[in-house]
Amino acid sequence: MKKLTDYPELDKVFYELAYAYKMALGENFVGLYIQGSLAVGDFDMTSDVDFTVIINHDLTEEEVRKVQEVHTKFINRDIRWVKHLEYSFFPLPKFKIHSSRFENGKENNTEERKLWYFDNGHKEIERNDHDNTLVVRWEVREKGITVLGPDPKTLIDPVTPDDLRKEIKEFHEVWTPGFLANPDEWENRFYQVFFVLHFCRALQDLEEGKITSKKEAMEWGKKNLDSKWHDLIDYSWNERKDENISNKQPANHERWLETLEFVKYALEKIKEQ
Repeated sequence: MKKLTDYPELDKVFYELAYAYKMALGENFVGLYIQGSLAVGDFDMTSDVDFTVIINHDLTEEEVRKVQEVHTKFINRDIRWVKHLEYSFFPLPKFKIHSSRFENGKENNTEERKLWYFDNGHKEIERNDHDNTLVVRWEVREKGITVLGPDPKTLIDPVTPDDLRKEIKEFHEVWTPGFLANPDEWENRFYQVFFVLHFCRALQDLEEGKITSKKEAMEWGKKNLDSKWHDLIDYSWNERKDENISNKQPANHERWLETLEFVKYALEKIKEQ
């Protein structure tokens, strides 16, 4: 087996998952591809284990039952690597279409955009459009790690930098005002860190037209954003290094208020793009 990640036990899980889904789906299985933080290079023990299963056509009722059985067997194992699996089953015809959740200032959440999806750590499969984005398509094509299947570059045409920028810009312009209007549910230690690094990355990705890592974004933010935010960025990066950080832990309230101001600042810069 070729090395996939820096974690041999996780590699073993990926290979076993890929072959289990190939057995369960037969000719409907196209490939399994690692994406997200493992692909772009900023995975740590606080990260989701993100991947995508490309299939030839949407799952039948019987196939949904089979993949649920496979997922249940894996997530019930007593090892850390299966506790934060997050992935979708992406029909190839849909994957080839460059589709975004937010377009022309509005959210497109129609049923036809939804994929069969396992949310981070969840036991039950659901329908969700979480991964039906240009960002995921870009990550799979340009940075995806093939566990089993053809080269992802043979499956989909490139996502252009301008199209990627458009999706990033529209997502944040539509989603962020709602968050800022009702931020209290997000006030915890994990999300305080997440929002600072996320918006640094959004700004860098808009400028560069590609998806970068949180570490790259942290460094970029300290070079390119107003110096008044540098201490907050440093604080957030150091907090992220704690493997036990959790959304069950209260945020430092002063840092949370500072984070909300940073999000407002970032949103204005996004609107200027």
